[in-house]
Amino acid sequence: MVKDPLIRDLVAILLPLPGKLAVFDDPTYFEEHQNTLDATYDAREELAGQMEEALEASGTDPLLEAITEASHIINAQEEQRRLLFAYAREHVRGRPYSFDVLGRAAGKPASTVRSSIKQADIDAVAELIGPAPREKTQESPEEAAMANLRSLLDGVDLETRKNLLANDGAQLRPLLAGLHEEAVERVIAQLRQGYTEMRPRLGSALARKLEAKEQA
Repeated sequence: MVKDPLIRDLVAILLPLPGKLAVFDDPTYFEEHQNTLDATYDAREELAGQMEEALEASGTDPLLEAITEASHIINAQEEQRRLLFAYAREHVRGRPYSFDVLGRAAGKPASTVRSSIKQADIDAVAELIGPAPREKTQESPEEAAMANLRSLLDGVDLETRKNLLANDGAQLRPLLAGLHEEAVERVIAQLRQGYTEMRPRLGSALARKLEAKEQA
């Protein structure tokens, strides 16, 4: 019998009893329900005993301890979900899963999925799964985005390119909607650094045009 009302309430919250039986349930289900009920009462008694022992030994608040433990579980699950997101975007064989698909699976907006993936998660997945057996026959999404934007910037005049790169690449960011947040920042930073002088890359189509114009 649990004497402490706080502990009694906590075990009721942490180990809820199974739902009530319907009036006309078959005997087999009734037996299974009874077994589940008995197991829950036993688990409640054991948990209450552990809480009472902890309270007597260290004086810790059982409610705060329960919240702390629940938070550890939630944080661990959230970390695991981020690793799964990172795997689905950066390591899975074949085409990466879209942010929309991942968001629906997680019950989250696609933008939340995108912003939650960090480079540390991508690196952690790489360590967990070992050397990637994935056939890397194509560029990564980040590399492809970088190549596409370089091609775009090389194909416009200097003033247009300057405007595109202004305000931290604000006009280019919608074109990077398929990348996670850190990858977007890397691409923008590299482009701004690469085009600091607003000169086209050597050998590009625009470079040849400018060279021909200067020689004319």
